[in-house]
Amino acid sequence: MKKLSKIQWNNYKNSDAGKKAIADFGKLLDPNATIEEFYELAFKYNPEFFKNRSPKEKKEELDVLNFYDSFVYSIRLSIEKEMNGDEIDYGPLYQMISTILISEDAESKFDDIPQSSFKNYLGANIFFTLILSVYFPEYYIPNFFPMQFVYLKELAYKYEMKLPSIPARADYKERWMYYDAVCKMLNEFAVENDIQDLSELCAFIFDYEFSLIKEEMEEEHSKPMPAVPEQAWILVGNYGEGEKTMKEGFWQANELTCKGDIMLFYEKSPVKKLNAVWTALDDGVKDPFFHYYSHTYIGHKIEIPEEKAISFAEFKNSEYFQKREKKGNYVSKNFQDVSGWQVTSDDYKEIKRMLEANGFDTSVLPSLYEPKVMAGVEIIHEDDVSWKLLVPRLEEMGWEYKKDFFDEVEFPAGRGTTGHEMDKRPDFCLHLSGGERDKEAQVVIEVKLHMKNNQEIKSNYEQGITYAKWGNARVLVICDKNQIRVYERNKKNQFVPYDTPTARFRWEDLQVLERRNELKRFLGKR
Repeated sequence: MKKLSKIQWNNYKNSDAGKKAIADFGKLLDPNATIEEFYELAFKYNPEFFKNRSPKEKKEELDVLNFYDSFVYSIRLSIEKEMNGDEIDYGPLYQMISTILISEDAESKFDDIPQSSFKNYLGANIFFTLILSVYFPEYYIPNFFPMQFVYLKELAYKYEMKLPSIPARADYKERWMYYDAVCKMLNEFAVENDIQDLSELCAFIFDYEFSLIKEEMEEEHSKPMPAVPEQAWILVGNYGEGEKTMKEGFWQANELTCKGDIMLFYEKSPVKKLNAVWTALDDGVKDPFFHYYSHTYIGHKIEIPEEKAISFAEFKNSEYFQKREKKGNYVSKNFQDVSGWQVTSDDYKEIKRMLEANGFDTSVLPSLYEPKVMAGVEIIHEDDVSWKLLVPRLEEMGWEYKKDFFDEVEFPAGRGTTGHEMDKRPDFCLHLSGGERDKEAQVVIEVKLHMKNNQEIKSNYEQGITYAKWGNARVLVICDKNQIRVYERNKKNQFVPYDTPTARFRWEDLQVLERRNELKRFLGKR
């Protein structure tokens, strides 16, 4: 675990901003603080969670807080009476309190509570833990991580904390208990760094660090929208009271969603129509604290009038969807539990055809990218990407095979080597130097047939990073039949993240001399 800089931390605590944040969280320790003040604290330090809330929904959430206040207060009194002045054992406490809350029976066993019961409570975990921190401030902190889990991950990485493994989507019990594991990690950090109490720990996390992390991530993720989106997804749900007129907001989505993707919205009962098209404003995020597990932000809504929207009956009567294979067919699933499923390019064509048949002008809808096949080039296998696309382009840039660039290069790695198996060597290396024991390459290139989504891009990026480190490369390239992604080292000598490449090209781009020269500058010898 990496230590917090005491000088920087003390400077923050003595600053106006630091004093204000510590005072804000000091309300959790104030016996005279009100439920409304707790709610406002949550709203201030996790604003995205409360976005598009209506006054009615706010009142309902205040009622939930009042319920948890009475419940946890009675638990605290009971424990104090039982402990008779002894220290509380926090090891089994959260499980015990959760058993009473969720089963409504103190005699129940935690392991006997069904997964579905935990699923129902996940959405209100932020309110439950807020009150837990009021009555058990020695250990628990408010769970202001829903919609902000990505910042917690960055915080753990920065200070080399061991963030617990994220539970599977359907393991609702473990997702509920995940909060307890995170509290343990953060409390260990607080003890290690002499952070005095709950108000200081919360100010450190939710104000001092999260503010810095947000700024850094906004700079890294300020990538422009793609001119033509490459993925489309189906979203299913009903708008809440405050969401009916929202311009943008978060929504359950596939974690593999990319910024700019097309989001087709099917509104459930009683509407039962596909009546809007949104755009993903950011990449999808896996968040175990979010009720639906993964989400993105959507905006740029294109509303389809009721009389032109596609009804459930029209989808079921579509000859295309009747014949479409069942795998991934959200229509054959009657739009049940399919939010976040991918919409293929053929699906999208059929949906646009149906909208046009209903009189809707589909020219206002975004186009979905369809790769252009280069003249005379047929790509069937991974080797075709290497020898029909990549190698000819490298040669067009003036580099010669077996002189400037090589395939299947083996680097020394640790005490051994990368081995003799084909999948243990980078596909291509450009600008080699050194001998067998100190071999290096300025550019490492990994080739795949088709990286279908963000997860596959990430996996191949991580594999390529290993090779690039072995070869001490300054540039990593990963490519498939559709695209070329270039990653350079940043000022910290680290490769830029997988989802924010330094540059990105399509193969047809390289038919334009300026674009080909742009790629050549990235790959050139230094």
